[in-house]
Amino acid sequence: MNRDAADADVLVVGYGPVGQVLSILLAQRGWQVTVVEKYVDPYNLPRAVSFDRHVGRILGTIGVADALAPVSEPTKDYVVVNGDGQTLMHFELNQDDRYRWPEATSFYQPGLESALVERGAQLPNLRVLRGYEAVDLTEKDDSVHLTVRAAAGEQALSARWLVGCDGANSFVRNHLGVSVSASDYAADWMACDVMPHDPEVFPSQNVQVADTAQPRVDLSAGPRHSRWEFLRLPGQSFEDFDTVENAWRLLTHFGVNPDNATLQRYVAYTCLGRNADRWRSSDSGRVFLAGDAAHVMPPHAGQGMCTGIRDVANLAWKLHLVLAGSAGQELLGTYEAERRPDAQRTIDLSVSLGELIGTVDPVVAGYRDSALLAARGSDDAPSHDPEAFARPGEEALTAGLFQRAPDGLFTGPDSRVVPQARTNRADAGELCGGAFVLLSLEDPQTLVEPALADQLAVLGGSIVHLTPDVDIDGTYTAWLQEEVQAPSALIRPDFHVYGAARTRTEMTELLNGLLTGISARP
Repeated sequence: MNRDAADADVLVVGYGPVGQVLSILLAQRGWQVTVVEKYVDPYNLPRAVSFDRHVGRILGTIGVADALAPVSEPTKDYVVVNGDGQTLMHFELNQDDRYRWPEATSFYQPGLESALVERGAQLPNLRVLRGYEAVDLTEKDDSVHLTVRAAAGEQALSARWLVGCDGANSFVRNHLGVSVSASDYAADWMACDVMPHDPEVFPSQNVQVADTAQPRVDLSAGPRHSRWEFLRLPGQSFEDFDTVENAWRLLTHFGVNPDNATLQRYVAYTCLGRNADRWRSSDSGRVFLAGDAAHVMPPHAGQGMCTGIRDVANLAWKLHLVLAGSAGQELLGTYEAERRPDAQRTIDLSVSLGELIGTVDPVVAGYRDSALLAARGSDDAPSHDPEAFARPGEEALTAGLFQRAPDGLFTGPDSRVVPQARTNRADAGELCGGAFVLLSLEDPQTLVEPALADQLAVLGGSIVHLTPDVDIDGTYTAWLQEEVQAPSALIRPDFHVYGAARTRTEMTELLNGLLTGISARP
């Protein structure tokens, strides 16, 4: 067995979108990252077809936003209809002027992965080992050791930390012996990825057809690509369901046939909702889980990949601060505390939508239709209320590193993500993202003690005085005044609001709380 002398700071197992984003986020910060991917070639067919604006912002921080334009398009709405064509739910996914990304984006996954591969190749401290399968893992007090197998034999790799981004059948999770908590929901669906010969014949849409005779889904998978999905009905064997002949038969529900479309892929799979019972090898362990290795969910909310990318956006900046010696390892305990409950909420939402759309019992469907149609006819119809449809990733986190009182209770504003406003930055980039940013309507010199400003800078943080010249459209100003109700807010590297301050005293408490919370000082 060959031993690799070039140890890494972080080993990443798996190089799908989640592993790609994590490795780029870490390598951009200067860390040596080694990725192990068991497949020699990228999987050149789509799986995920949608991402939300929070994930769009994360992708923007790693420099792939421009490359996504040719393979993505805004998602206009989310519609649920019944078998008679009646609209049960309709959520308009409008462009919010406070954000540069659409509320949801349909995309072609091979195009995204190609952009991520290209970006990763630009980073000399990011090494990707394709065709290397992880076969053994040993954890020590100060390092992690991974044995991988390739065509040339076995090789030993080591790093200070390891993250398993290796999918639903994760070697890392299984090797750690981590159990999973699963919902009672399980349903077999077939996904058909299709290229219409004339895209105008099959316009982009996002429709869930809750038809008891054949529940089905019509989705955009990016420009010139469509995704149609179908539930396996009771009495049909999985073997008969999972055939190309059945795929074409099901596609006739949408007028799709070999004369007007090319079937790129069909795959039958079981939708599950499950969450790993722990996302770290131990309370002080050096191995973490992220993405599908940590959780899986039905596709009906379009949040599987998004949840994984949020995982690594959360973990990357914490690993960075610990590796840099700017934070204690206790900070890494907030990863699972913050992300696991958020993932569970998204799993629950996805399962609820799967149950809503996939019922084949006419009696149950009748009650469902009556309730939803009645709600649509009421003044407070939830199907038209933009806040009624949960926005995963933008909801407030319920635990972790946020402003707290001495008794441990949250005292700051809602920990949702900060808006994405236009500023006077020459590169048109965001003020927030990647590091701590203190946004203030008041002169920071009058609010922030110099010693605290210096300590924030040690963390890579910055202070931005939001003068009218900086906050071009007044978006941050309005947000602070109307939503935060304070002149200053501290933003985390993952866009979540850490806390707010109204006075110099509160500012001192805010920054002291942050520094203590990440163990940057005793």
